[in-house]
Amino acid sequence: MFIADSKIKELGQGLIQPFVDDDRLGPISYDLTAKEFYTTKDDDIIHQETIRLSPGESAFVSCDEIITLPDEMAAIINARNSKLRQGIALDAPVYFPGHETRVFFRITNFSKNIIRFTKGERYAAIYFIRVDGKVNHPYKAGPFNKEIDFKGMAEYRGEYRRAMEKIDRKKNEIKSLEKSIYGNVLVIMTIFVALFSLVNINVNLAKDNAGTDTMVRMLVFNCGTIGSIAFLIAFASSVMKDGKLNLPLILIGTVLFLVSLCVASFL
Repeated sequence: MFIADSKIKELGQGLIQPFVDDDRLGPISYDLTAKEFYTTKDDDIIHQETIRLSPGESAFVSCDEIITLPDEMAAIINARNSKLRQGIALDAPVYFPGHETRVFFRITNFSKNIIRFTKGERYAAIYFIRVDGKVNHPYKAGPFNKEIDFKGMAEYRGEYRRAMEKIDRKKNEIKSLEKSIYGNVLVIMTIFVALFSLVNINVNLAKDNAGTDTMVRMLVFNCGTIGSIAFLIAFASSVMKDGKLNLPLILIGTVLFLVSLCVASFL
């Protein structure tokens, strides 16, 4: 059951600090005032009193209001109707009975335009709900209780941090797999082009003349071409494997080039 405005007003400072009895009080809600905006970069928290969010970007918001929930009351946060129509989405936790904290939520710009957010604006409202029955375990010792200053992920590493690291590892594995696939495709294409060239040119050379001179020229051409292919595949492999050289292919290419040069010197 939602708590009516008269009850919210009666509880006043005992429920919301600071409590201002003006147009912030709705029939079953109380408008929250933005205090500060937070983004993170390399685990550092960036504090801003004004922020511009491009489409798809998010930021955390802290409010002026600090709530102290009795053991028989919970609270939810929702975006104000006027903000929803601007393309702003809001994500917030359910505040449990016994929870004492500054109100925090996350905003995301789902519009097609850049939106400017400023301190003192009202983006969300809080709704209080009476709990039916006795709460045996009020939220008094939870990790997010008495969070007056925004801590981000700093104090909540545990499972959250491990989950984020697991996601990062999966992303790196996918990137590595993608790079490997591109490398293999490049090598296969190189081999097909090389085989086609070898067959085509060897056939033409054989048609022109079947003598010893032609056989030597074919040997020079094949050794030089295969050596070039070996170098090309080694180069492609090193690019796809973060600069690690394929020494066997480089050795094969070098030997074939030397054979080609030595045989060509007798022509």
